[in-house]
This record gives sequence, C-alpha cells and structure tokens, in this order.
Amino acid sequence: MVHTACTLDCPDACSLAVTVADGDAGPRIVTIDAAPDNPLTDGWICAKVKRHAERVYAPERVLTPLIRSGSKGEGTFRAATWDEATALIAARMRGVIERKGAGAIAAFTYNSSAARVERASFTEALFAAIGAAEVEHTICAHTMGVSWQSVFGSMRSADPLDVVHSKLVVVWGANPTVSNTHFPPLVQQAVRSGARVVVIDPRRTAMAARADLHLAVRPGTDAALAYAVARWWKHGDMLSADFLARHADGFGSFLEAAEEWTPERAAEVTGLEAADIVTLAQWWGSTRPSMLRIGWGPERNANGGAACRAILSLPMLGGHFGEPGSGVIGSTSTGAVQSRRRWPAEALDGPPRRTLPMHQLGQWLAPESDDPCEVLFVQGANPAVMCPDHDAVVRALRRDDVFTVVHDQVLTDTARFADVVLPATTSFELDDMGGSYGSLMVLPVNQVIPPVGESRSNDATGLALARAMGFDWHASPARSAVDDIGPRRADVPTRQFVDTFPGASHGDRAQLAHPQHGVPRYQPVATDPAHYPLTLISPATSKLVNSMFGEFQSPAPSILLHPDDAGKRRLVAGQLVEVRSSTGAIQVPLEVHDATRPGVAVMSKGVWLREYPGGRGVNSLTPATGDPLANGACFNDTFVEVAAV
Repeated sequence: MVHTACTLDCPDACSLAVTVADGDAGPRIVTIDAAPDNPLTDGWICAKVKRHAERVYAPERVLTPLIRSGSKGEGTFRAATWDEATALIAARMRGVIERKGAGAIAAFTYNSSAARVERASFTEALFAAIGAAEVEHTICAHTMGVSWQSVFGSMRSADPLDVVHSKLVVVWGANPTVSNTHFPPLVQQAVRSGARVVVIDPRRTAMAARADLHLAVRPGTDAALAYAVARWWKHGDMLSADFLARHADGFGSFLEAAEEWTPERAAEVTGLEAADIVTLAQWWGSTRPSMLRIGWGPERNANGGAACRAILSLPMLGGHFGEPGSGVIGSTSTGAVQSRRRWPAEALDGPPRRTLPMHQLGQWLAPESDDPCEVLFVQGANPAVMCPDHDAVVRALRRDDVFTVVHDQVLTDTARFADVVLPATTSFELDDMGGSYGSLMVLPVNQVIPPVGESRSNDATGLALARAMGFDWHASPARSAVDDIGPRRADVPTRQFVDTFPGASHGDRAQLAHPQHGVPRYQPVATDPAHYPLTLISPATSKLVNSMFGEFQSPAPSILLHPDDAGKRRLVAGQLVEVRSSTGAIQVPLEVHDATRPGVAVMSKGVWLREYPGGRGVNSLTPATGDPLANGACFNDTFVEVAAV
C-alpha cells in the first residue's frame, strides 16, 4: 500500500491509501481509499476518487504521442515517438516566433488534475521564458479572486476546521456536498452544538434541504440581497461601529448605496420572501460567532463582481471576526510549496507576456479574428466542453492554420481537434507536492505506479520541448519546491483581523468602496423574456470534476425544470425537449421536480459531447460574455426557452 494525496480540482485534497498488486504488465492499482494523517479527510474519500483508477486504465487513455492523420475533430491519428512529436512542435513554434513573435503562441494551461509542482511545471517555465501569450483562468474563480483582493487584499481565509465553533454558518453560492465533501460534516458538528445553517442557492441542494433557512435566490441578484441585509443592520442598530472604525474604509459609501434596498424591493428583484430576507438579517446580525462560506456560484454572471464584493462586505459591517468560528472562508492556499524556485533564470526573467481570456477562446481564436495566434498548446484542460459559446469554440478548434497541441491523460473532446496529442501522466505516476485550497494541509504526492504507456508529466514534457527549442535545462526533484514535505498543517495565520490582515496594499484595512471600482452596483441584465424566459444554470455534478471522469461515469444529459415551469409548457418528465438560447439549441431529456426554483432551469456542466443527441452540449447555449470587474465567465447569464420536440 502506498500513501499519497488527491490532486484534483477540489478544496479537500484528501490523503489517499492506494493498494497496488503486481501483474504480468507490472504494478497495477487495485483500490483507492482514505489514508490517515489528514484531519479534513477524516477516514473517508468521495466516490469519484474511489473510482479514479478507471481513468488510469481507461480505454480512452492516450498511451503514445499521436499525430493527426484525418480532419480536425475526427479523432483520427497515427502513433509517433516523443522525439518526432517534440521536434514537430518545436519547429512550428520556432517558425511562428520568427515570423510573428512568441505572442502568437497561446499557452492554454489549466492543469486542474495536477498537484502544486506540476501546475507550475517546466512547461509553464518554457512559455514564460519565450514570452508566449498567457491564457488567464477566467473560466472559474477569477472574479471571486479579484473581488476578495479588492475587499480583503492579501488577508488569508479563515480555517474551515474552525467552523465547528460557529453558532451560525452562512453557505452562499456553494454546494459543498458535491465539490467540498468534507465540509458538511464539519458544519454538522456545529449544528449538534446548537448552530443554525443558512444556505443561499437557487437550488435545493442536499445542504439546503437540511438548512434552517434556504433562500432560493434568482441567479445574478445576490448583490441586492446583500445590500438588503446591510440596510436592515443599519436601521436595526446591528452594525459594529467600533470594528468598522478600526478596520474598514468606504463603509459609509457602502451603506449609502444600501439605503434603496428595503426587504420589499430586494424581494422583488431576488424572488425571495421579504420575511425570509429579514430572518437572514436578524439571525446573522445577532448571532456570534458566525462563519461565511462563500462559493463560486455568485460570480458566474454579469453582476458577479458586484455580488462577491457585496457579500464579502457583510461580515465587516457586522464585525464577525476575531473569535473561533467567525470570519470568511475563501481559498486557503498557503504558498507553502514554492514551485517556481525550481525554474531556470530564463523563465524567471522572461519577457513581458500578453494575456488572453480563457473563456473567450471562441472569440480571440475565431477564424475571422485578427489575433496573431498560430499555435495553441492545451495542457490539462478541455475547452471543447468547458468553454462557453461551444459553436464558436469548435469553429476555432477546426482552424487548419492554427497548430494545436493537447497534452492530456485521455482522448478528450478537445484532443480530437489536435494536430499533436501528447500522453500525460496521472498523479499516481509521479512524485509531487499537494496543497489544498479548502484546508491548510501540505501533503506528499507519492508515485504509486510507473507511468502508463509512454505518458510523461508536465515537467518532463516541458523539459523535452525546452531542449528541442535549444534550452539546456535540467529539473531538480519536485520535493525541492518545499522545505517540509509533510504531511503537515501549514503554519499560517488564519484568525482574521487578529493575526492576518488585508496587507500593505490596503493599509491593513478592508475596502468596502474600492478606489477604482467604487461600491458594488447591481445592474439588471438585459434579457428577452418573451423568447427566453428561463435562466439556465450549469453547476457541478457529483460524478465529474469539471469534465474529468466523463469518459467512464458521465451523468446522462438532461434539463431540470420546476413543476410550475413544466406545467406551463405542457411538458412531462422523460420526454425529449429542445432547449434554445440566443446562441444555439440542443435536445435533451426533461427532468421535473422542485429542487430548483421556478424560472430557473438546471443542466450539469462537464458532460462529454458524445453523451448528447447531436453532439452539442450545454455550452452551446451559454454566452462568452464577461463580468465588468474582472472579465470572468458569465455562464449563468444564459436565458432559454424549453419546448417539446
């Protein structure tokens, strides 16, 4: 048995115990389960990771470099050697650099299944050294990250383990039961000690079903709800004047902006009952200690930046900091693993790089675009499934004048459009270092089995390409990126406004009215209710991590409607329906139940295209617009109509 750690794009970063058996073809993973030495994992792991070996040995596993032999999108390739593939890639990159400069190479690197060193590997170092265009991670958590920085600067998250001491837990725009599975048991510990739980989500999630109060807010209206709570506190003498005076700037302007948001007006906008808004305000304003766990749901619309900033400002107004069980839980990433200290000087001192928004690939790489990109390097990402405006993305990926390289573990929908596919290792096939963004654990990632087939890590791939490009680079061990490999808890301050503060850029004070952006402002999104009266949201599912594992356990595609919405359209569960938006139309089976609020339709994100009738997924319906604060993706600004086929 080998102890290692989960590296998937999940806050938990569980400790794993992997059983390996010797076979005719060498060591093979038999079972994956929880390992000790991690207070968050607590002896159990999610069902997704228990089945992770099915990806390791999937029929779709890429076992050798592949070079396209048919049309883009057909998925027709011939096998190649690593030397042939890297020589071809390097030649194309050198040619582009000579003609247009390195900015014509786009590094679309997400690496969401990689641990800390692999996420900042020698592939990333190579693109930094040559000055390739950097594709910003605007697809998820981007707006939330900018919002946190604008309000809290460099202040660290509260420790999620601290929630057991809370008397009120507010879960706003998160579904931890699906994507942070070890957090709900911590909340239940608090409940057993008398805590109340409030969940704010358009859907009745598993956590919402158990909550003392569930506010099924209309997508995109969270800022109005936050302002209504602030106004109630102001008029109910629930503001913490002393705390604000010591630790905040701009609260006067914020409260002035909140004045128009009576519970009644906020109820009209948010679709909630005014009495429920008042209950939230009263409970939160009068209960100490209280903890806010904010998710990434509120960011996924044009009001995302305003919503996140307004939500984050509420604990400041109430002074809900300082004692165990109080504060705000965001990303706990500690920086304990310093991956870039392994980088060569050429990478650390590389030329300036232009940036491109990840979620707008279909725009900047469109056939008619004047963007200079001629080489697209995709690593650990599946834009054909995950990017909005799917039809535009496919048109971009079909371009014969753009040389596309995909480095991935399995033949994804995106890999089918590649000119070269490079086989990638899973986390069970290399040494690395794990760090969580939902706890403070630092964990060794230990190699469990040899690389499957001819797969190579991000590090090894980057080194091979760098040498083909003329760099004389050699990698130091992954463990050299950290002083203590653990398993251990990172020793960082987490008691907000006691031992961690907003930092020098904020003068150690939170900013409720940002110098550049002012106070948050809710702006109604332009819609066409006569043609597209339903809001479609596309949250995570319990079976996938983004689109990972879709090769063997994809949920069946469907659309969920509230019974009222289905009844108005004379639709019944199980029938095939057409879902149409201003960007496209698809056909899927219908589900009907009241786990979503009226007016809000739900489809799962990440489902592979082959699962859909016609091969076009949910992102055929979503726009590639961006929020005004950070140009983060606005998946939830998708307005649809549903009709019988």
